[in-house]
Amino acid sequence: MHRNKKIYSIFFFVILATVISATAYYRYGNAEEHSQYEHAKSDVKNRSGKKSKKISFTNDILPLFVEPQKRGGEESVVCVRCHFTSLTIESSGIPENAFAEFSMGSFADIMAGADAGTEPIIDIEDPDISLLLQRLEGKGDDMAAGDARMPYGGPFFKKNKIKKIRTWIEQGAIDDTPEPDFNSDVLPLLTKSVNGSIPCSLCHYNNNDASSKERSPAQACMDLTSWDGIISGADGIEHEELVDIENPSNSLLIQRLRGQVTEEEKENDHRMPYGGPYFTEYEIQKIERWIASGAKGPKGEDPSEADISDAGVCPEGSGSGSGSGSGSGE
Repeated sequence: MHRNKKIYSIFFFVILATVISATAYYRYGNAEEHSQYEHAKSDVKNRSGKKSKKISFTNDILPLFVEPQKRGGEESVVCVRCHFTSLTIESSGIPENAFAEFSMGSFADIMAGADAGTEPIIDIEDPDISLLLQRLEGKGDDMAAGDARMPYGGPFFKKNKIKKIRTWIEQGAIDDTPEPDFNSDVLPLLTKSVNGSIPCSLCHYNNNDASSKERSPAQACMDLTSWDGIISGADGIEHEELVDIENPSNSLLIQRLRGQVTEEEKENDHRMPYGGPYFTEYEIQKIERWIASGAKGPKGEDPSEADISDAGVCPEGSGSGSGSGSGSGE
């Protein structure tokens, strides 16, 4: 009896030890397996689940086309100097340095493609065949036919900049272009030197208290220093509109910047800024887009809300303000 009890005790302890060992092994194995699973999951996430930083067309892509590429002491020709046409905005003007019927000055122009819109340059489905990337990388079937890598003559885009453009295309080539803003997009072009020119506002400013002797006939009686002045127009009370919302390219402001004149005016130098250097199409179309979007004021005001009370009668039909407050022409 005692012997049987001893056997049962040994048997119990063997079973207990087995259970404890099995439990410990199971727990350790599970923990290790779980750790390996989490590590593998994390590795997969790092390799394929990591989201790329969102690339902005306005802040990251467009600046690459409107600023020169620099390397060492060399500087490339800015893309928009050669590639800026009026594909998306009708214009009777002839764009300067417009090559290949292709514009890089806006999202709409880039997506319109080259050769008057017949050749897409962005392919979201297969970025590798995007003509834009091929030109910047110096790749593609037609590269052997000539020096087609861009910018022409270099320095070329660095790899990190091309990668940024590629990532933007892979992300769907999203447009985040804001509505044209008067204060940031238009006013600086009229009040500061553009390409080394005389600032427009140096001649065209509100000077209603000046006498006719102090006014220059070349100053055309207009004020380009403010939104109200621009909406007031030229030649005072005659109110020759500077902007034409219905047909932006016919706006007097745009025509003067492009140098478009009538047959009667061809003998006179009406292109502005006077004597040059002139605005490029890139800069002109920034103003044209603002007009096309409604020529809104600094706070989004409609042109009908502009204060045009200063648009009086210009002394002797000339002057530098939006009109003559003094009126007499003494």
